[in-house]
Amino acid sequence: MTPRVTVVLPVRNEAAHIETILGDVLGQDLSHAALEVLVVDGRSTDDTRERVRRVASGDGRVRLLDNPMRLSSAARAIGAEAARGDFVAFIDGHCRIPSPAMLGDMVRLFEQTDADCLARPQPLVVTDGGVRARAISAARHARFGHSLRSEIYGDTEGPVSPLSSGAMYRREVFAAVGNYDPSFDACEDVEFNYRVAAAGLKAWTSPRLAVTYEPRRTYRGLWRQMLRYGIGRARLHRTHPAAFSLESLVPVFFVLGLPLLAAAPLLPTPYRWAVAAPYALYVVLALLFAALACLRRSPTLIPLVALAFPVLHGGLGVGYLIGRLTRFPRAKEPVTPDARTAPA
Repeated sequence: MTPRVTVVLPVRNEAAHIETILGDVLGQDLSHAALEVLVVDGRSTDDTRERVRRVASGDGRVRLLDNPMRLSSAARAIGAEAARGDFVAFIDGHCRIPSPAMLGDMVRLFEQTDADCLARPQPLVVTDGGVRARAISAARHARFGHSLRSEIYGDTEGPVSPLSSGAMYRREVFAAVGNYDPSFDACEDVEFNYRVAAAGLKAWTSPRLAVTYEPRRTYRGLWRQMLRYGIGRARLHRTHPAAFSLESLVPVFFVLGLPLLAAAPLLPTPYRWAVAAPYALYVVLALLFAALACLRRSPTLIPLVALAFPVLHGGLGVGYLIGRLTRFPRAKEPVTPDARTAPA
């Protein structure tokens, strides 16, 4: 039977989480024949593949596919190409699905709204992290910590731009706009959703579709994550100049102004204040949004949340500059779902 739903799991070195997320997916309230699960592994160096094979040996709905390019973008492209379901959902290997009805709700929303794409909330939930993980989660959820155009942490239901956080599609969408670009190392989903939006396809969002993620646990981890996002955003704008927005330049100006700020004591007084004033305003806004974010949390988190903002914006700004100034790599290997199982 042709499955109703295909879930694509792009993974690499997810041994610590893969059995948990597979349990969440396979435990969904769908008939057995309605679901197929494609785990697309990027040549993991841990025992991710072995764990997937153990699950697959007891449940024929699970298939393991090989991703020789190792990138998430290529994994998504391989999964989309191999998908047989009417609806295709992409779920990362290190998230959780809080509701066993999520995939059933996805099918119902597609049918009720006639949407081509469903955007899902992706809240950050701290399970076993420390105080820094809680602070980073609060900073990411604050409006000062993510794009004003994104509803990724929203809880509303209704029509929305696919750019918000599209992650579930009718299979026909790929015939209409093409597959994921395997040359992207980050923001491949945003680039794909940009094409979905440009094609005028209809998108819908609902809190019933939420999946939860763990935030980064250290400022170093947050910096590296934002650096990748910044590079991906720059390459998105190089590929689709019309996707550019002035909002993207705010982190860039933040980074470029830092050398001037360091040299401010050497400048004449009027110039000194002109350089320092934007950063003084930034500190005020960081503390204000940190305080607002901690209204329902411990006030002791305020300094840590405020500190997360410059790490976040600095990583985005540096990454954007790198993405603009470096050569855009292209895919070197064809992306096909030929391999039914990953190599031993």
